[in-house]
Amino acid sequence: MRLFVCDDTDAHRALLRAVLADAPGVEIVGEAADGESCLVGIAATHPDALVLDLHMPVLDGWQVLERLHGRGDDVPRVLVMSSDVAAADQVRAEGVAFLAKGAPIDELRSAVLGLEQRA
Repeated sequence: MRLFVCDDTDAHRALLRAVLADAPGVEIVGEAADGESCLVGIAATHPDALVLDLHMPVLDGWQVLERLHGRGDDVPRVLVMSSDVAAADQVRAEGVAFLAKGAPIDELRSAVLGLEQRA
């Protein structure tokens, strides 16, 4: 699974790299710290999946999701990771996986690996 990570926090991107470093079949193909760079990176790398923060500069995660949904078939599977747990129901209503930041490492790893199973 080719994975792109979009989060404005360096520490969170580093955590994802560390947690997934030995995950079988997972390759992080790119990272971005803002929504606009995220969309550019996705267009350049064509990942299978995306881990996306909701609160970022330039374009937020909601705007990224909206623009991705307008792309038709070329949309990666998405896991939204956010400290905004109040948004979880709305994210899930859109058919997108959600995990709260700060979730245990095993839940984080399982949620990302579970993206491979989502259609």
